[in-house]
Amino acid sequence: MAESAASRAADRLRAAVLEGELRPGERLDEAGLGARLQVSRNTLREAFRLLGHEHVVEHEPNRGVFVRNLSLEEARQLYQTRRLLEVGAVREAAVARAGVDTLETADRLVAQRRWTAAVGQVEEAAAEGRVAARRGDYEAVGTANGRFHLALAALAGNEVLDRTLRTILTEMRLLFVVVADPRSVHGRYVEANARIADLVTAGEVVRAAVALEEYLLGSEAHLLELYASHFSGS
Repeated sequence: MAESAASRAADRLRAAVLEGELRPGERLDEAGLGARLQVSRNTLREAFRLLGHEHVVEHEPNRGVFVRNLSLEEARQLYQTRRLLEVGAVREAAVARAGVDTLETADRLVAQRRWTAAVGQVEEAAAEGRVAARRGDYEAVGTANGRFHLALAALAGNEVLDRTLRTILTEMRLLFVVVADPRSVHGRYVEANARIADLVTAGEVVRAAVALEEYLLGSEAHLLELYASHFSGS
């Protein structure tokens, strides 16, 4: 029971980082967070331990627990890993999709239902980003962007990959929230997301993987340049 409570607390804290509510370098107040999450101090400390293993928070002796600040090299490695995983997931989805017609009827119907649901998540996240951009809410655009990339990876139907990418995207949010205003970070990718979603919807999954790789290479160069400027200016 205590482990489950700690996992739930860690989930909520992880989401707060992903949403930009908890920022890099911020000290995590045990008393305040315990009251907010309605958990004991021991449960909260176990949640901190779980997030420490994910490199989302770090403990500084005699100071407390803080949301991590990424080094420039860590940011570069995260981007490379994210690109390899996410593009690989979409390519794997293309291979699996091509083999659906060889399945037995019952298995084929299950696979088709799963695919339709997964594509729906991609479309929904891309549309959510567009709606948020139209109303000028670029924090929400960033949240939709994260959901879009998770939905793309989920096309492969690999739960281990999904968990791994979710952890990486949470760490990357530590980069996003310090480099610049949300519009300059996320706004330029709204229409690119929509174009990739259109390719997936049309069944052009291989083309979607190629477009995604080009997109992520450009995004990597853009964000790392901003992050390097953050270091030179600090």
